[in-house]
Amino acid sequence: MRVVARTIGRVLVILLITLALDYVLLATVFSDLKRNWADAATAYTHSYISSPLHHDLAPNVSSERAWGNIVYHFQTDRYGFRTGKCAPGESEKSWPAIFVVGDSFAEGIGTSYEGSVVGLMACDAATHGRALWNLGVASYSPIIYYRKLLAARDRLGITPSEVYVFIDISDIDDEANVYRVKADGTIGMAPLHHWFDVGQFLLGNFATFRLAYDLYLKSPFSTAGSFGRDRAAWSVNRAAFEAWGRRGLALADGNMDKIANLCREWKCGLTVVVYPWPDNIRAGDPNSIQVTHWRQWAASHGARFIDGFSPFFRETADTAVAKYFIRGDIHFSELGNRLLFDAVRNAGGDY
Repeated sequence: MRVVARTIGRVLVILLITLALDYVLLATVFSDLKRNWADAATAYTHSYISSPLHHDLAPNVSSERAWGNIVYHFQTDRYGFRTGKCAPGESEKSWPAIFVVGDSFAEGIGTSYEGSVVGLMACDAATHGRALWNLGVASYSPIIYYRKLLAARDRLGITPSEVYVFIDISDIDDEANVYRVKADGTIGMAPLHHWFDVGQFLLGNFATFRLAYDLYLKSPFSTAGSFGRDRAAWSVNRAAFEAWGRRGLALADGNMDKIANLCREWKCGLTVVVYPWPDNIRAGDPNSIQVTHWRQWAASHGARFIDGFSPFFRETADTAVAKYFIRGDIHFSELGNRLLFDAVRNAGGDY
């Protein structure tokens, strides 16, 4: 027993010495390398600011931003909307306006603006003389979508002719368990939420962890990180649906009703888009409650509905997840963004 204890102690000492040398060498001899890693991780946290909407994208940002081991260009305009090639600017304000709102999938986490589904829509819309503005921000949900549409109209001084709402699987958890309207009308959160986590610190400051993470992502085990997400549970597990999914859907309905009323007031078209997470694909459920519920909601509110689930079920689950999602993550790869864009474009509409 003592031998085992001594062995474990020696291993821990070696590990601590290795990490200490790693940290010191990366901070001194290889400081440029560390700066690039750390700057990319910090750029992610600095992309967001507090606001009455709870959080928003900071305006006039241009940086190389990290998502796991992916580094990609991230830019916002003076209004705090993600921007890039094909994105509208001041000279396009006279064009018919399209507002697209959603969470991190609409924002385009882990990919360039031009490779994201909304960026692809903006480029396509521009060829038809229409200005498509990306209102998407990570961790938004219908309670914020409604308020973000109002804020965008005020910031830009224009009223959209079309509104697209990309409803995410995680929106139901946000509605049920996360966001609350405070007494002053601003949005607060039930639990504490942090934009920066331990993982980003380790990846930005230790070559050992970055190497291990890169090796993990290249291993066959990495796709496991895409599955078993609590926030997707309501759509694949009856117990989770009864515990909080049903309540989350009812709250989301109420906030989406406000958006429908807003579009009637603005005389704009409304389109609802849904798409799957890896858990939905593994469950082999193209007719998920996420599809059936929002299809029915759209029909009862005179809105257009786009089923972004079905294209992801044309291949085996393992093939689809490996091909269309970032390894070990629930967000789309560029191929996944392109696949969803094709579904939106093929559905027609005035974007």
